[in-house]
Amino acid sequence: MKYALLGYGVSGRGAEKLLKSRDISQVDIYDDTIKSYPSVSSCNFDKYDKVIVSPGIAPDKVNIPANKVTSEVEIAYENLPSEAKIVGVTGTNGKSTITYLTWQILQQMGADAVYCGNIGRTFSKVAIEGDYDIYVVELSSYQIDLLKNFRMDAFCICNVTPDHLDRYRDIKNYAASKLAALKFVKAKRSYLLDSPVFENFNISKSVNFIDPEMKKFPVIKNDILDFGRFYADTRSYPLSGWHNLLNLAFAMCLADEVYGLQGDVSAIVSSLQSLEHRCEKFAESKGVQYINDSKSTNPESTITALNALSGNVILLMGGRIKNADYSETAKPINKVVKKLVLFGEAADSLNRQLEGYFDVETLVCTSIDEAVDIALLSAKSGDTVLLSPGCSSFDSFHNFEERGKYFKNRVNEKLKRCGLNV
Repeated sequence: MKYALLGYGVSGRGAEKLLKSRDISQVDIYDDTIKSYPSVSSCNFDKYDKVIVSPGIAPDKVNIPANKVTSEVEIAYENLPSEAKIVGVTGTNGKSTITYLTWQILQQMGADAVYCGNIGRTFSKVAIEGDYDIYVVELSSYQIDLLKNFRMDAFCICNVTPDHLDRYRDIKNYAASKLAALKFVKAKRSYLLDSPVFENFNISKSVNFIDPEMKKFPVIKNDILDFGRFYADTRSYPLSGWHNLLNLAFAMCLADEVYGLQGDVSAIVSSLQSLEHRCEKFAESKGVQYINDSKSTNPESTITALNALSGNVILLMGGRIKNADYSETAKPINKVVKKLVLFGEAADSLNRQLEGYFDVETLVCTSIDEAVDIALLSAKSGDTVLLSPGCSSFDSFHNFEERGKYFKNRVNEKLKRCGLNV
């Protein structure tokens, strides 16, 4: 078999390593961003049996014959043991947290499980590591667009809000991309957030809907999250905010589908931990807490982070702006933010979009370094310094993980330099 690999990013490198570990030596790389490789447009598809398309490349834009298109996710899936179970997770916001929570629940129950995909470790990388019983895979809409033979034992769409509108015509087109994954799931094992965005789609009656108010399914009453056969007391659940209760609901449903939950599972819920870079409290000094929410790459995720806080927030927001309406952030900013610090490539644009929506003190700066310095000088006991950019990281960083680590290191170094305990 001869493979062409379009795009040599994280998923592309993972696919190459997997193929070479299976003694497939001819993998030719094409990439428009690395000068040492020929461009994507120069690839002669007739020379290859399969063309592995990285998620960032829309296959219809480069006219690849449909029978040759494959992806890193498909390559990894083809190399798994036949008895392995797959849990798929997608959505605009919250999918990484649900992926991580599902994996933790399965681990606590004794399952040989691993998490991977769009969350950081590629599916192909864990396929090389060894054989697991259950793979919890985070899927982006771009990855779903490339699925062909993939099969899942459980799946959820936790929400769909406007995002990636540079790739999709509108929110309906974006939602359709997410919903396309349903055909790759076993019957009655899919969970969707009950949302108006799905109203105009013909969705199978076998799909289960999660009530966003948790009054129908599941039901939360007196802090007990009840699914019928199993339940949990959420008072000891470490993750704060209503959105994290919804994330927990999805994770419990998915874990139940592939491993089975029964009775009181409160002990499992109390042991769960939050994901790095998602509303991650990483430091506290002199009564000021510092939260890293670098995974926030759209306005909706910033809104979610702010809604989980009660007030006195110094918000750091910026990066590379997306084709989105940021005016919706005004309400929670007005409610809980005492100072807004805009940074990076998006700073001026965000300032123009948000001007006139609130009276919160707003500062514009060029870099995240300057934003951190301003926040630390401004913070007083009782304040929360929150990095929740609402934008991509690509103006200054390779990814949101790099941005989050940089932010944490910068804050910790500054605190230590000032002689403050972290």
